[in-house]
Amino acid sequence: MAETTIVSNFKVKGLEILSSYASYTIEGVMSARIERGGSAWTIEERNGIAKGTSDGESEAIYIPNDAAILSIKKNIAPLLPEKVIINKPSDIFRAVEEFDLKLIENAGPNKKDWGGNACLASSTVFFQTLLHASGYKTWELLSPENIKTFYMPNIAFNMVCGGEHVPGTKQDIQEMFFIVMKEDSVKDVFSTAIKFFKQFEKNLVKSGMPTGTAKERGFVFPVQDNYEGLKRLKQCAEDLGLNIDDYAIGTDNAFSEIQKTDELREKGMYDMRFSGLGIKTREELIEFNASIVTAVDNFVTMEDAGAENDVLTHKMMNEKYGDRVQLVIDDAAVTQMRFIIPFLAATDQKNRAGNSVLIKLNQAGTFTETCLATEIVLGLADLDRVEKFLKARGDLQNVLEELKDLGVSSLEEALDNIKKTGSTAFFSHRSTEGSSEFLPLMPLMYGSVSSKLWFKAGAPNGERNLQNYNPLIRAEEEMKESGIKTVVPGFAGLPDGIKIPGIS
Repeated sequence: MAETTIVSNFKVKGLEILSSYASYTIEGVMSARIERGGSAWTIEERNGIAKGTSDGESEAIYIPNDAAILSIKKNIAPLLPEKVIINKPSDIFRAVEEFDLKLIENAGPNKKDWGGNACLASSTVFFQTLLHASGYKTWELLSPENIKTFYMPNIAFNMVCGGEHVPGTKQDIQEMFFIVMKEDSVKDVFSTAIKFFKQFEKNLVKSGMPTGTAKERGFVFPVQDNYEGLKRLKQCAEDLGLNIDDYAIGTDNAFSEIQKTDELREKGMYDMRFSGLGIKTREELIEFNASIVTAVDNFVTMEDAGAENDVLTHKMMNEKYGDRVQLVIDDAAVTQMRFIIPFLAATDQKNRAGNSVLIKLNQAGTFTETCLATEIVLGLADLDRVEKFLKARGDLQNVLEELKDLGVSSLEEALDNIKKTGSTAFFSHRSTEGSSEFLPLMPLMYGSVSSKLWFKAGAPNGERNLQNYNPLIRAEEEMKESGIKTVVPGFAGLPDGIKIPGIS
């Protein structure tokens, strides 16, 4: 146990910074006085917030940067405590929870009055300040005493881009992933991913293709159809001598992008406008999804198999293929407990919208809400905490009514049902910005208590991607020095009940 740490004299402000997506965003900057063991000093922490992504009306709503900076000064800074006494990790979580609850109660629906960006910048930098002041490592926060094994996340590397990311593409799917499934350490995972990236680049050159990359540094080249990227991923793996159980393939379909108009949404139809395949019904879209899932025997994960407002398509997909592939809900769930709980709580597979949820800090709007969303998915959630935050948001009654329609009688039963499904939490990039290394804190907290963790921060190149990946390597080294075994779960990290053809 670390020595008692007293943290006081908190000061927080917002500053405007450049975003890696060619715009301006804000960062939260916090200073505090630390007292421990007769010594005292001051620290300063900062955390940047992603801009221009995931800004739907169902999630934390951002306001203009100047308004957010003013909101931090006028509304949020006065809510900080006079001091926080830290004797154990739970003291950190409790202090941030109390702070975040005040934000939720005062910031307006989806934080639109005070700004989701102002709230998130302040919430995350407050946690970061307490963490670094305490002397604890991130991976120690939830670790039981005498921990022997720590689970690193499976990492999905974006290698092939399409959809909205690539003008003129013939690929409706936005991202295609390469996933290392049989390495002993996360450092070895990155080593294999680097080799794969370089080999893929060589293969493109050999084919006379460009080797440019898009937002997440996946390759951009003129594919002929929705399947060429899958074929090239498979070919690259064969060129490297990888066996079918050494790696896996997955996609982020981002199919909200092909259901843009009110007419399409009302009719439950999709315009596969990138490939030129035309208008598809829900049933036809699911047939297309199935053709992607079955195109390679080691296809393991598909994100956003339907649009954000079309939960029925998600449920239809899960009914048919929820025991074959990890179906990740992003746009429909937007890291909100009010959606996640009814999406996963049904006892019948046909009434669940998926078996995995994408976790994004910027969608939730506070650190604590992000943690609660994660813990619900992983079956770790505390009933009282979940209920308290749903009440604060004004969501509890609606959630209970939706559960009743599913035949679930209480919030407690819902959380128990979700725990039984063995769902996975998929932590995503596009949540932090600037010099921040905050995003890797999420899988590094939960790896001591769950093996059902996934992570994506783009391809294994580009400074912004690597600042999200390198902390995993550092943490792994620290754990090994402490005698803790690190494990990358591979296929064992998929949702319970998933069976992948050809994989023993």
